[in-house]
Amino acid sequence: MPKTKPTEREERMRITKAALIGNQTRYGVDDHQLAKGLGIVVETYRNKKNHQPGQFSLEDMQSLAKMLKFTPVQAASVLLGRDLTAKEIKDFILM
Repeated sequence: MPKTKPTEREERMRITKAALIGNQTRYGVDDHQLAKGLGIVVETYRNKKNHQPGQFSLEDMQSLAKMLKFTPVQAASVLLGRDLTAKEIKDFILM
């Protein structure tokens, strides 16, 4: 049976999750540090990260972006809920 295309919501969640987990791994930041930085228990952080990344508030995402050193492209992708096109990145750089 062929795979179905992810819904727009699923794609947004995948982009957010990829940014969180990718940078968390890249910079060696553990769940406990991030949960503490957000002022929540680690189980809540893990649940949101793994199953409901859209449930992070804007303030939480801004804090996570800072703690995980999101690039401007990552931050824009998470906010827009989609990958940026090469043209958008080029336009951003040339601003």
